[in-house]
Amino acid sequence: MKSSAIQICLILIVLLVVGTAGVLGRPANRVDDGHSQKVERTISADPSVTVSICVMSGNISVHGWDKDEVQARSSDAAQIELRRKNGAAQSGKAVNVEVFVVDNSDDERIKKNCQAYSDLELFVPRAASVHVQTRDGNIDIADIAVVVAGTQNGDINIERVSRAVEVATVGGCVSIKDSTGRASVTTIGGGVEVINLRPNAAADGFEAVTVSGDLNLAGVSHSQLNARTVTGDVHLTGPLAARGRYGFKTMSGDITLTLPDDSSFHLSAKVSNDGEIISDFPLTLVPDVTPPPASPVPPPAPTAPVSRVSAKSPAPVASPTVVVAAQPVSDVSPKNPTPAPASKPHASPVNVKVAPRISKVIVTAPVTVSVSGVTMRRVDAVCGGGDASIQVASFSGTLHLLKN
Repeated sequence: MKSSAIQICLILIVLLVVGTAGVLGRPANRVDDGHSQKVERTISADPSVTVSICVMSGNISVHGWDKDEVQARSSDAAQIELRRKNGAAQSGKAVNVEVFVVDNSDDERIKKNCQAYSDLELFVPRAASVHVQTRDGNIDIADIAVVVAGTQNGDINIERVSRAVEVATVGGCVSIKDSTGRASVTTIGGGVEVINLRPNAAADGFEAVTVSGDLNLAGVSHSQLNARTVTGDVHLTGPLAARGRYGFKTMSGDITLTLPDDSSFHLSAKVSNDGEIISDFPLTLVPDVTPPPASPVPPPAPTAPVSRVSAKSPAPVASPTVVVAAQPVSDVSPKNPTPAPASKPHASPVNVKVAPRISKVIVTAPVTVSVSGVTMRRVDAVCGGGDASIQVASFSGTLHLLKN
């Protein structure tokens, strides 16, 4: 699941390996309607057969069905062959099939795989794994087990896949709906929409990367989730998984997390010098327990009243606004807290020990954290028991934590 952007892009350039095995299947049925010719081939296949398809240009659609057969059809191809790969026996059910398509061009290059200009429709067993590659065209796949797909100029639509999805596109969008298992999505110049995606096992993760496009995730229940975009917004809607680990990063865009009212998480956010974190959830700032570097400004007198802000002992918010200044205080630590006066807890700014990278933190209701400075700033905060872990990096944008 953790593949680099370069490795993902390679799947869009490297064509599938051409098999050299023989062909077994029923003869093609051709129907001439006066305008186009329909070519169809069928081969008996194992329920968990692996099928690979590669064309130069054309739309490809794949459907799962209840037959132990692989069937390929096209209305604009001159020939379709279903080849057994890796020297498989020519009898019995095929376990690895390559769909070889020849179009109507007279050019000799069409006799090589991945050179045809044809649309293709494929029917495979529901437990099949399908590898699809096209340079110019859309890919639509539904009701199978595993999908590996890439297109350089087209959209990819996936529905009801049961085990795994790995897709990439250049110049197109990706949509995944009502599926289960691990998933990896990459786009260059397109957005990503994922709706109702669930893991099959605890180790199943989800990763989405786009160079220029928005990431819209709704009902993604994986406990390991990473979403990254260079120029685009990130939207996540739905509950957090118990002890889930979430990572969000954008170079230029907003990050919006819409969560249930009872969400519990630990937030670690890095924001730009003028970035904001706007939250409907009550956040308790977690001070950095690491001693700050030496400062020419002497610490305040030990007798000065100071409030302690921590996940275990949140400071009460009696007024709508609390200002927490990043002024190093030598005697404020989890081991040596100094209690605030009970009569006027927020009569003046509350000094706490905060990481020196943060110059100012403003807390309101709903909580708004504004961070200013010349470099990236970090904010650590807890909501509830801090069950899930959320890491955010935004170089130019706002983090919104909303209640749904």
